[in-house]
Amino acid sequence: MKGKNMKIVAGKNKGKKLKHLKDANVRATSHKVREALFDIILPYIDKAFFLDLFAGTGAIGIEALSRGAEKAFFIENNGKCIKIIHENLNITGNAEYGKIFKSDYASGLRILDKKNYRFDYIFLDPPYNKGLAIKALKEISNMSILKEDGQVIVQHHRREVLENRIDSLKMVKQKHYGGSLLTFFELISLEK
Repeated sequence: MKGKNMKIVAGKNKGKKLKHLKDANVRATSHKVREALFDIILPYIDKAFFLDLFAGTGAIGIEALSRGAEKAFFIENNGKCIKIIHENLNITGNAEYGKIFKSDYASGLRILDKKNYRFDYIFLDPPYNKGLAIKALKEISNMSILKEDGQVIVQHHRREVLENRIDSLKMVKQKHYGGSLLTFFELISLEK
């Protein structure tokens, strides 16, 4: 987000300015998309366990904490981003509620699965048009890290098509925001 201050949109940390990275390879989720995302999931975020995958500066996970999530986990492999996530957690007073893993997405997911962490929400915003969204969804679907009634939310470019079903995950809704989409997945019920 060149030239713009990134701020927490709502909740206990509303208006707090977050640090961001001036790096063309790190694309921040816009204020509009963050606000729309949390308007959709807000009734269910209280006390949630939230995973911010491909975390960047951690703005999404920190927004979740601001709005009532119990814990936010961050997986990011860029060392500069990890430093900023730490700083942003400290700025917002959320350091004790955040857990950061310096790892690529697949290794990070395996670590969380091995430690038996279970999430209400998994948000992923991988680099656009590199096939990482589908790869990450396949990893998630083959693990037990998503709670039975949890959701995986993918931010991706509108030209990056995601299938309605990816292994044990099914698409339940899609929202358009300019060139980006938010696509929501849930576990396929074993009863059906």
